[in-house]
Amino acid sequence: MKFAILSDIHGNIYALKKCFEYIEKLNIDGIIWCGDYITDIPRPNEVLDFIKETMKKYTTYIIKGNREDKVLKCENNAERVLIKDENMLSTYQKLTEENLNFIKNMPDTCTINLNGRAYIYVSHKKDYNNGKDCIYKIFGHTHKQFIFYRDGVEYINPGSIGLPTSGKAGINFAILTIEEDYNNIEQIFIKYDNNEAIKELENDEISEIGIKWGLSLTKALKTGIDYPILYIQEARKLASKYGFGELDDKIPMKLWEEARKNLKIF
Repeated sequence: MKFAILSDIHGNIYALKKCFEYIEKLNIDGIIWCGDYITDIPRPNEVLDFIKETMKKYTTYIIKGNREDKVLKCENNAERVLIKDENMLSTYQKLTEENLNFIKNMPDTCTINLNGRAYIYVSHKKDYNNGKDCIYKIFGHTHKQFIFYRDGVEYINPGSIGLPTSGKAGINFAILTIEEDYNNIEQIFIKYDNNEAIKELENDEISEIGIKWGLSLTKALKTGIDYPILYIQEARKLASKYGFGELDDKIPMKLWEEARKNLKIF
């Protein structure tokens, strides 16, 4: 069995399509999706529709991530808790009813059975407590590729397709091959032209309203560095310095602006 392991698309349909140009040249038996398909780059419906099309061709194992959970909370009339959650609300407003139902029906985790036993455990975030009898545990969330062993289990993070933060702009995913006498993990990096994704962000409301979250995403796309996290950390540091506390929703807009200036996020 040969599995493509994909995670953290974050609305980047351009990267996802480029990824599948590569995958379709391989003899892939199944696709493992690790969550966070939407928010950030403003193409949520296109990404979800694309995923549904791939499900017609490949055996599919799919779970939802924390971004899907956050967007679904908008449907329940939950107000934005943090001002940066304008990103989630904007995504929710773009989604079709069909795609809302699609993400609602995704499980939080799944187990893949091979050779008569539970073999692969899939979650969005790293999970030490469940799937203990599995050989592999697969997860995303960090946007960085890595592999490690713990208690006889091999943990695999494929990195991010849409917004990698390993310091190199491009696309990250993984291939897991499981045969009778041979197992192999291949970490893949692909370069692509991300100008279309950048233009989408530059023209979307999340680069103009509130804390202008889209500007940090644009810089992340260009550099492969986690500028969204750096942006939050810098704003919190300034808030603490000026006595506002570190609750994101209590940080004045002028400090978010100062944080952008300090990090050269324009």
